[in-house]
Amino acid sequence: MDPSAGTTGASGPNSSSSASPGAGPISLTSNNISINSSNAINNNSPPQSGSAPHVPGAHSIAAAQPHSALPKMDRSEMRKAKAINDAIDKALRADKERLQKERSAKLLILGPSETGKTTVLKQLKLLYGRKGLDVERQTYRRVVHLNAMKAIQALSYGLQKCNIPLEKPENIVHLETVMRLETTLKRYSITSIGFTNPAIPRKITDAKAETDMFLDMVPAIKALWADDGIQECYRVGTNINLQDSAQYFLDSVDRIAEPNYVPTDDDILQARVRTLAVSEHYFNIDNVLYKIYDVGGQKSLRKYWAPYFDDVDGIIFMAALSSFDQCCEEDERMNRMKECVVLFNSIANHKLFADTAFILFMNKIDVFQRKLDAGSLVKTHFSEYDGPNDYATASAFLHSRFLQQCKDTAKQIYTHFTHATDTNQMRVIVVAVNSIVQRMNLRSSGLL
Repeated sequence: MDPSAGTTGASGPNSSSSASPGAGPISLTSNNISINSSNAINNNSPPQSGSAPHVPGAHSIAAAQPHSALPKMDRSEMRKAKAINDAIDKALRADKERLQKERSAKLLILGPSETGKTTVLKQLKLLYGRKGLDVERQTYRRVVHLNAMKAIQALSYGLQKCNIPLEKPENIVHLETVMRLETTLKRYSITSIGFTNPAIPRKITDAKAETDMFLDMVPAIKALWADDGIQECYRVGTNINLQDSAQYFLDSVDRIAEPNYVPTDDDILQARVRTLAVSEHYFNIDNVLYKIYDVGGQKSLRKYWAPYFDDVDGIIFMAALSSFDQCCEEDERMNRMKECVVLFNSIANHKLFADTAFILFMNKIDVFQRKLDAGSLVKTHFSEYDGPNDYATASAFLHSRFLQQCKDTAKQIYTHFTHATDTNQMRVIVVAVNSIVQRMNLRSSGLL
């Protein structure tokens, strides 16, 4: 299987991949009672030449004239007319609400931290809300700078953890400079992006200080990244808490250090921003208004998910294939993939989601392939695995771990193997997800 293809599909349970107007003189609308004067007969004047003769006893209403007065309605008739008017208004409101509900959907993006939840949201912004992302573009400049600094810092600590020496002794001074940054980088850690609801308000001087710090660090970053010791650490280090975009930004240090640097779409997709709150976003996808919630995936934040579980039309559960050889940040004794499977079990079997469209993203297929090519063995972390260490067999095995968690064997799990930073692939997948959610809505409404 070619991981870049991002296989998708579904097959069987747990699959991958007005009334016509009246003719009378009085017509009712939702807001008033109107008089149809063209059909009215004036009882108080004789018929004019060429007009129909007056019929005694016939019910009629005088046509409105500038100085004529309509017959007054008694209170009983007024109450009846108001009741009819209110009933029409109520029916119209109900129809409007029903149509709005049919053309809207609530979607949750769930999963552990660092599985790509926010990256999927950024793809939706690029595809369906670019104006909002363009407003945030300059803010991502400092995020990119911080990502590059944190990447080289993680690799510097990884040298000690993996017991790998630097190739060039003269780079020790750069190593010491980078390792002294730990306290400073923690102070500048980014936990949210955006101007409407920032998790941590920041001053303009903070952004300038971050940029100046990065520019001062550029020589050390370039020297260390070129060192064979750091490169070896990058290849073999699986538990050094290194972000997936490390190589992307470290290879681009000269470009992102330019005075007039503006983050590209790819820079924004690669930038890592830790989510520490629940954020709400709206997107119009094929004339369906989606209300989408992005949540923090850390264990300490999952207790805040529950209030958003009501009336959910679809869930995208994110799992990182590449996490098979990593341990949890909160508990180094726990394998990340195994912890993800446990979380999936609790969500997939939740009573509130019995009739909810459930989509599983097996994400980071590119990083997964790279790790397999580098020699990381699935069997080392999953002793029950006895297949070859290739993409197709290993990914199918890990996928099966998730499907086995569903207690309802008839429940459909729609799986997509994804590379969330690939906009072309995500464009196709979003269309498929929209189709799945709308089909489930029709089914739950009894229309399918």
